[in-house]
Amino acid sequence: MTMLTRRLVLGGAGAAGITACTTSSPGVGQNSRAQLNPDWVVSEAEAIAWHEVKDENGPTLTGNASWRQFMTFLEAKLREYGCVDIHRSSWSFTRLETSLWPDDSSWSLTSNDRAVPLCNFGANCGLTGPEGVTAPLVMWDPDDPPDVAGKIVVFRPQPREALRTIFATADYEYATPYESWPREGAPAPQGEDATGSISPAVWDEMTATSDFVRDIADAEPAGVIFAMNLNRGATEGLYTFRVPEHYGFPSVYVDRLNGDAVIADARVNAIATLRVEGAHVDAEAYQLIAYLPGRDYGSEHDEQIQLRTHTDGPSISQDNGAFGLLGLVKYYSNIPQSERPRSLFVELDCRHFMPGAERRWAHEDYFEKHPHARDNVVALIAMEHLGQIEYVEDGDDIAPSGRSHATWFYASGDQVMIDAAHQAAIDHQVRSAIIRSPGREGANGGSQGLWYGMSRQGALLQLPTYGVQGDLGAYWAFSGGLNRFDARSFTRQVAAFAQLTGFLMTADLSTLNVPSIEHVTPQGAD
Repeated sequence: MTMLTRRLVLGGAGAAGITACTTSSPGVGQNSRAQLNPDWVVSEAEAIAWHEVKDENGPTLTGNASWRQFMTFLEAKLREYGCVDIHRSSWSFTRLETSLWPDDSSWSLTSNDRAVPLCNFGANCGLTGPEGVTAPLVMWDPDDPPDVAGKIVVFRPQPREALRTIFATADYEYATPYESWPREGAPAPQGEDATGSISPAVWDEMTATSDFVRDIADAEPAGVIFAMNLNRGATEGLYTFRVPEHYGFPSVYVDRLNGDAVIADARVNAIATLRVEGAHVDAEAYQLIAYLPGRDYGSEHDEQIQLRTHTDGPSISQDNGAFGLLGLVKYYSNIPQSERPRSLFVELDCRHFMPGAERRWAHEDYFEKHPHARDNVVALIAMEHLGQIEYVEDGDDIAPSGRSHATWFYASGDQVMIDAAHQAAIDHQVRSAIIRSPGREGANGGSQGLWYGMSRQGALLQLPTYGVQGDLGAYWAFSGGLNRFDARSFTRQVAAFAQLTGFLMTADLSTLNVPSIEHVTPQGAD
């Protein structure tokens, strides 16, 4: 039995200490569902329309046509909602361009004279000509590493149970019940790992492939085949994370069934031909900055709430936090500037899935280039991975589990802030909301784990901080399109964070006790 089943906090229980309303404008002040004007909250139809724009041209990887369309739409909407001083912090980089799943025309594998169906290519892998690279297969043995120079290595991840259970066993402050999906009201399993969700396994397997690329690069293999333990539905379109820099050998993903066959070939050192065609092209990357001005904007008295997310990723929701923040900006644009106590400072980053990710492009960070840009920031909110559905294996495919997907809320270690997050989840019916404040002892006396996601920056800066993200699983892959988007969950998450934005808009932040947290890098993250 997981900790989640031991202490479920049901609707309405346990909220206390919410800051009183200081203005008559709906949504600014007291955290109560009645304070939100429903006409200002993004609707399900509107959320779907936004995501249709994002989904139209496939995954939004920084610099590609889909990402440019996504960013153009976001910039236009921010202007529409009254944002000012919108600008781009740009630089150039080289990106890999090849066919994207389900188009496998640019990548192929032949093993022992047999064509092997592929699920994807490895992010930023090396390229071949149309003839591919032909070499003997060799099976990777971590206990007795073989000589891989000039060979095509078959790598099967070994399950890391500690990594898979990190969220199911980490403690929490509060949790709202799981609910049936898509129709609410039916009984739903309440243990976090009670459905066999693919999320823990996909996270484990995917990050293992990234680690392997890093560890084997100096051995100069001719290529790598990632023979996953996942079924085809979970492997289709899977994209490497954390994202490696460009490396010199081709790599591809195969599912469990086809991986078994390739492993058998590798054990007899059969000959294989691996092909990944494409090109390295110059592209523009940029972080988009915008401000929704508060009553003191432009003066030395201005105080800002930083809103941040990333805009690049392989699926409909891995990188849709910008739509969540857009929902917050839309809501507060309805309140006159003179009645907005604080400004909203929007930072849309683009480095999460670039070659080498944020660690490679740290020198391009907006706050490195503009070290005083955060001088007026007094609090931070981050949103990412919204509107997700929980998936399980279903034969060779994946299918919804019939239960709401987990939503993680992160809150600074002040009891008033934690209770406000819990109340917002209850008020807006965010199902399976797990409220955590890492660094504090949890409800069951255990560790709440590490602070994941982009809100971690606020915690490290010791700012009053809220973050929200989904549990992913089916969203690390190009196959995670609009068909996997849950508009109802998205609108509830945005409404909850509109409420929390109102709290930070009006709270006397000097009364909040925001402790520092230890700078520990979560496993598999940056």
